[in-house]
Amino acid sequence: MRATYEALIANPAKVEAILLAGAQKARKLSQPFMAQLRQSVGLRALSGVADAKAKKADKTALPSFKQYREADGKFYVKLVDAAGKLLLQSSGFDSPKDAGQLVKALMTSNTALDGLQRASDAPAQSIVDALEALRAAA
Repeated sequence: MRATYEALIANPAKVEAILLAGAQKARKLSQPFMAQLRQSVGLRALSGVADAKAKKADKTALPSFKQYREADGKFYVKLVDAAGKLLLQSSGFDSPKDAGQLVKALMTSNTALDGLQRASDAPAQSIVDALEALRAAA
């Protein structure tokens, strides 16, 4: 045993090769099991986290419609740009269905812009660009 020990100590490259071969053999056995285990408990690969963050960043970079109800009981729609700056504001609707139909109409054509209040500091072109970006993403 002492002779084997001294031979291994004298040749550290051989020890490293033995360890690497053992690690490779262990990975062949453990990786399929670990993948199945991760799937079973709902864990995903860490590389997917960066992809999810990138998709979320892309998604938040779009303008959006906000529908809400005010204290007066009416339903309103506003269009905000990617930074959250107000571009358009609707008048009040009696039902949320009517507000939703306005959003649907704006997603299909610019003719629905009539009757909407443009924010005082929002250029008309930025509104058109925001609507086009939303249509392209849909």
